[in-house]
Amino acid sequence: MESHAKTAVLLLFSLMMLIVLPGHEARRLEVEVEESAQAPPPYSPIISSCAPKLPKNCGDEVRDSVLGVERSVPTNECCRQLVLWGKTCHDAFAQLLVSLEPASQKSSILANSKTICEGCVDVVAQPPVSS
Repeated sequence: MESHAKTAVLLLFSLMMLIVLPGHEARRLEVEVEESAQAPPPYSPIISSCAPKLPKNCGDEVRDSVLGVERSVPTNECCRQLVLWGKTCHDAFAQLLVSLEPASQKSSILANSKTICEGCVDVVAQPPVSS
């Protein structure tokens, strides 16, 4: 079941990121996602409006960080993108991940989400390094 949940979140996130792809080819592409992979109703509108605002590579970094994949952390550039994305979008994405992962991982995912969000805010608040 755990691998099914991970597959579902990857499929959903990939589907959301199609919106970001430029050109008419991406808009013509039809993707079928099984019903269980779709976001729960309370988060669907938020996720749908947020998805196009975060570049796919940063979405992947944030997802991996929140899920605790190999202790990954977003790059400084993706932290900037995450802060621009906003706390509402980040929280909705974290809740989506929670809904698709085993219940035993809920507290870990939410803690990671908070840590990543706060860490990125700190990164953005630091003045740029001058050369």
